[in-house]
Amino acid sequence: MIVTNVVIVGSGPAGIGVASLLNQTDIDYIVLEKKEIGYSFLKWPEYMEMITPSFPSNAFGQMDLNSICELTSPAFFLSKEHLTGKEYSEYLAEVVKQYKINVQTNTEVTKVDKQANGWMLETNQGQYFAKYLIWATGEFQNPQINNITGAEYCVHSALIKYPDELKGDDFVVIGGYESGVQIAYELVENNKKVTLINPDVIDHLDTSDPSQVLSPYTYAKYDEIIDSPLYTEVLGTVVGVTDQKSNYQLQLKDGKVIKTEENPICATGFSLVKKPIEELITYREDGNPLLNEETDELYGQKNIYLAGPSVRHDAHIFCFIYKFRLRFGVIVEDILKKEECNEKDVSLLIEKWKRNGVYLADLSCCGEECVC
Repeated sequence: MIVTNVVIVGSGPAGIGVASLLNQTDIDYIVLEKKEIGYSFLKWPEYMEMITPSFPSNAFGQMDLNSICELTSPAFFLSKEHLTGKEYSEYLAEVVKQYKINVQTNTEVTKVDKQANGWMLETNQGQYFAKYLIWATGEFQNPQINNITGAEYCVHSALIKYPDELKGDDFVVIGGYESGVQIAYELVENNKKVTLINPDVIDHLDTSDPSQVLSPYTYAKYDEIIDSPLYTEVLGTVVGVTDQKSNYQLQLKDGKVIKTEENPICATGFSLVKKPIEELITYREDGNPLLNEETDELYGQKNIYLAGPSVRHDAHIFCFIYKFRLRFGVIVEDILKKEECNEKDVSLLIEKWKRNGVYLADLSCCGEECVC
C-alpha cells in the first residue's frame, strides 16, 4: 500500500494544475491516471479544437486562457491559438516533465472507501491511502444521452472521429450548443445535409458568458452554414427515437416527427466520471455536484475535493479551463491550513496564485456582463 498526503485522480488540466500548486509546498502527493497523461484530450475527434484561444500573454500578468500553471503557455509551446486534443495533451505532458509532477499512469481507481483519518483507494495497481482526495477526472470520456427513449439508436458526436468518412448524405443532429454546431459545420463542409434540432434559439449575444451561449469561435462557423442549402434548423426537444427498419423516427415534445435514414447524432454533452465516489455526492437541482463554496469539498464531506469543469457555485459555471483553474489555489489553501503550515508562507503563495489567475475565493465578482 502506498501512503501519501494527497491523491489526485485524473491527469487532465485540473489534476495537473492542482498538482503544480502542491509542487510549491512541502505536501507530498501523487496523481493517479487510468491511461496516459491528458487521456480525455487524446480521445477528441480529429476535427475538434479548443474554442478558447491561447495567447502567450503571461509576461504581462494575463496567463494564457488555456494555461494550467504559471510560466507556461500552450500557444507559446505549440505556436498555435486553437489547439487540437492531441496537441493539448502534449502541452500537459510537457508541464509534467518541466515541473517534475508525480504522475502514476495506467492506474485506474475502482473503489474509494472513506476511513476515519482519510481515504483508501483500490486500483488495478494496488491500494493507495491519503488524508486528502482531489477528484479531477473530467467529463469528455463520459458522453451522455439523457431524457431520450431509444437512445441506443443514436451515436454521440464525441465518438465521430472523422465526419468525412460517415456513410450517408442526410443527417440529424440533436443539440445546438458547441458540439452540435461543430459537428453540423463539419458535415456541411463535407457536402452532407444536416438538420439540427435544438430546444432554444442558437445565440451568442444573450449573455457574454461563453458557458451559456456559443463562443465567438463556434458562432463564426455557425454563421458560415446558417444560409447553406444543406443546413436546416428545427426548434424543439427530442424525447424519443424509434427504429422503423427503413428509417429512424425522432419524436419531438410538441408532437412533430422527423425522419432520417442515418443514426441520429446526439451532441448532448458530457458528465463527470464519478462512479467510485458517487455515494459521496449530493446533487444540485441541475444535476451537478453540490460543493462547499469555501473549499470545493463535496457537500457534507471533509477532505474530498472536486476540481475541473463540473464545478458549480450558485449560477456560476466553471466549465472552461480559465474558469476552473481559479479554484486550484482554494483547494490547496484549505489543505495547507489543515496541515497547519506557516501562515506567512501560505499568504505569500496565495498572493502569487492570485497574480497568476489560479486563486479566486470571493465569487461576488463573478457574473459581471460585458456592456458592449
